Amino acid sequence: MPAPTKILLATDLTARGDRPFARAKMLADIWNADRTLLFVNSPKTEVDIAKVEALLLRNYGADAEGCNLAINYGKPAHVIADTAVQLDSDLIIVGAARHNDISDFFLGTAVDHLLHHAAAPVLIVKERPRANYGRILVATDFSDFSAHALRTALEFFPGAKIELVHAYHVAYEAWLKSDGVADEMLSDAEKELQDFMAGMNLSESDASRVTPHLVEGNLHQSVHNMLDTGDFDLLVLGTHGRGGFVMATIGSRASEMMGWSPVDVLMVRKPA
Repeated sequence: MPAPTKILLATDLTARGDRPFARAKMLADIWNADRTLLFVNSPKTEVDIAKVEALLLRNYGADAEGCNLAINYGKPAHVIADTAVQLDSDLIIVGAARHNDISDFFLGTAVDHLLHHAAAPVLIVKERPRANYGRILVATDFSDFSAHALRTALEFFPGAKIELVHAYHVAYEAWLKSDGVADEMLSDAEKELQDFMAGMNLSESDASRVTPHLVEGNLHQSVHNMLDTGDFDLLVLGTHGRGGFVMATIGSRASEMMGWSPVDVLMVRKPA
């Protein structure tokens, strides 16, 4: 998946949307990509286009120039997914403000819909952008989904260092006191990691940017601990679209994980 050339940014036209707007502008400049600002309105009221354009200018200034503007009606998650398909968008960007409106739509069932139906990766912007993403954490379970997520991170952000984390579990450790069991589980995980990286068939330069980590225990907690160090500026997770919102790497706690992540989150769905 090459770097995006078409970015779709969902905005509520308020000043607090400045973080996703600024990130979209930064990425568009780096990638030489087109930006479309999407405003989703309630079907019950008609949008005053002149007022929308005035709000854009007031809140975003000259940085709004050169953007395409799309206005649509309906439920935000549905409209965003549909618009991204219609415009052939390569990346969807949304914000993460703590308000009960479009900025907050990604929490709960709405993100289930967006990630189930949106073919493009979804970037949830939480932090004020100060630089391009330089240190990225990718969670893996050695599935095709996480392989696609890693490859996407490498191609989207060619200057970034990537830490790849996999958690393995020592079964029945409370009952099995033998050190040999833990050693065997670690050995199996190391072999899986080796096979996974070999299967990626990365170029020498890409391979040099990836540092793999094996941790024993819970992946959710391990990712939390790693992000808590403040060393990362993006979390990348692979998803698949079977049966609603299911995460290959995180399972049923994915929405919770996106909620507590202190850094931006890129959700990448593997193409069918």
